[in-house]
Amino acid sequence: DFTPLWISFLPPNPTKTDTMIHEMLTSASDLPWLVAASVLMLASITQWAHSKDDEKDLMKPKSQHRIFTSKLGGLLKHHITTRPPLPDWEVPIAADATLHMHPRVSRLATSASGDGLILKCMPRVYAPFVPFTDEDMVAGDKAERLAKRTVKCVWHFGSDGVGHPKTVHGGCISMAFDESFGHAFLSLGRGMGFTAFLNTNFRAPLPTGNPTLIEVNFDEIDGRKVSMSARLTDGKGKVFSDATCLFVQPRKAV
Repeated sequence: DFTPLWISFLPPNPTKTDTMIHEMLTSASDLPWLVAASVLMLASITQWAHSKDDEKDLMKPKSQHRIFTSKLGGLLKHHITTRPPLPDWEVPIAADATLHMHPRVSRLATSASGDGLILKCMPRVYAPFVPFTDEDMVAGDKAERLAKRTVKCVWHFGSDGVGHPKTVHGGCISMAFDESFGHAFLSLGRGMGFTAFLNTNFRAPLPTGNPTLIEVNFDEIDGRKVSMSARLTDGKGKVFSDATCLFVQPRKAV
């Protein structure tokens, strides 16, 4: 079943080529392996030809078409032409007669019936341009300065990132929170940071198909540790989830 193995990127205003490729991919999951592989290969070639204009300007960010081609190439290499062998520790698990391997990666993959997307588009991140400096760290109004640094991220989930029908999977929501916290950390200008703790509370089922807003606030900065909190809403005030996290900046090499 190809459904859980690929992700297609359909732009907000798809061209005829985009639509054709998307239809080819959504039909591939119902075809035999060999035929489906041929369909995917044709889609990859078509997408490559359609994205050649992007290469005229090397300063442009990588387009959705080129991201798609790269992902599809990886799919063909790792899942069709050269399936990787099982790791040693998985061999006894696969051989256990009391276990049954599910035919699908997801509990409910809906590519053939929905839009086939985990995300309808890349998230849009709005963050302050000015770093949080050493002067800010020791200022008497440090808390007030942090409160003004809210980072806003717009996420648009599709019909394939689901756990229950038409409901965004909790794992996708947690991923979106983690990524949003990461963008917020980077906006401080402190370099790289890593998630040490992430807690997500699911307040209400999040429907697929509509843009959502994650607003990240800084709660505290203590040395290398940055505590943050966030809410996921419909952009109009209805809260679906909230989260807290702790990011840690690596120690400098001595």
